[in-house]
Amino acid sequence: MRVVAGEKKGFRLKTLKGLEVRPTLEQVKESIFNIIAPEIQDAVVADMFCGSGNLGIEALSRGAKKCYFIDNSRNALKVVKENLQTVGFMEKSEILKLKLPDALQRFDALSDITLLLADPPYGTHLDTELLTKIATDKPVQQGCLLVIEHSGKSKASFDPKSYTLLRERQFGQSEILILRKI
Repeated sequence: MRVVAGEKKGFRLKTLKGLEVRPTLEQVKESIFNIIAPEIQDAVVADMFCGSGNLGIEALSRGAKKCYFIDNSRNALKVVKENLQTVGFMEKSEILKLKLPDALQRFDALSDITLLLADPPYGTHLDTELLTKIATDKPVQQGCLLVIEHSGKSKASFDPKSYTLLRERQFGQSEILILRKI
């Protein structure tokens, strides 16, 4: 897995072995970031269910000013730290061990987020739970862009009164939702 574009283009990133993490494929990542390119420069990003930090590091490489890497796995966060050290982005990053979406209320900086990237484990419905919690608890600001990756086998549901659907795209077994918080 590599950084696709930007300042750290070509850097190889580590990932966890086994089935604990399912990294976003480079082709899918490149497509996502090409779609959201105007939103990245100087963005404050949350990479939720971050795994190896693949998406957040891509955002930093493309000009985001800060990224919060959030996962509940110590092993995943250890890999994130190694990857951030490799690419030299530690000073632009904060690593948080939180169980999502339940711990959103403990993440005070969420109101500063302008771009939220979420790639929860497939088959868990955590995508829908996250969108519901953000809609009801209102922890992110109006206008925040959300990119949600989920299994194309299940449909992520969201309240159209809370989000505007900007794009929905299928990539093999993955589906990407790009939403704007109303």
